[in-house]
Amino acid sequence: MSESFSVIILAGGFGRRLGRDKATTEAGGRPLLHWSALAAAEVSDDIVVARRPDQQFPALDGVDWREIVDHRHDRGPLAGLEAALPLIEHELAVAVACDMPFLQTDLLRAVAAACEGVSIAMPRIDGVAQPLLAAYRRSIVPQATSLLDEGDGRLRALLPLVEHSILDIEELRVHDPELQSFTNVNRPEDLHAVEQALTLRNTAELV
Repeated sequence: MSESFSVIILAGGFGRRLGRDKATTEAGGRPLLHWSALAAAEVSDDIVVARRPDQQFPALDGVDWREIVDHRHDRGPLAGLEAALPLIEHELAVAVACDMPFLQTDLLRAVAAACEGVSIAMPRIDGVAQPLLAAYRRSIVPQATSLLDEGDGRLRALLPLVEHSILDIEELRVHDPELQSFTNVNRPEDLHAVEQALTLRNTAELV
């Protein structure tokens, strides 16, 4: 039987390159956060959203989540992970960004499954690790805290500190052939492309 896991949605970024808060930015008729939450709800019974103290999110009908406030101001996604992991209901969580509108549920489950026997399972695309769609065990909190105390807020910096597995592109494509899950919104042009893709998808679903 597959291990149950929580989903942590990291929503505390400032969206500086986008010019606005990513989580509440709308695409395809709903906030970006809602797209991540809809995918999370299909794979987990425990969703935690890590946010800044000043953020507020609109509710999503049919999907419940708990909100955790980052302990450290403007220290990046590692700070969100440090705050959320101790409070998850399961021992394992898949962490995703709040601006990933095309998350594939099969891939989320595969990333979680790859964490069996290790502390982190992280995809890698073209030689670059993808820490914003990765599985983390609650046991890594001390390492996260140590890195943050030392001034290092990089999620990738956790890898040398714990046992981990890497999912390379061939494994990822089994579950997400076009790697849609890794689409995110960093800049206005990314938002425009996502809007177009969502419009095309919605049109196709109506045909």
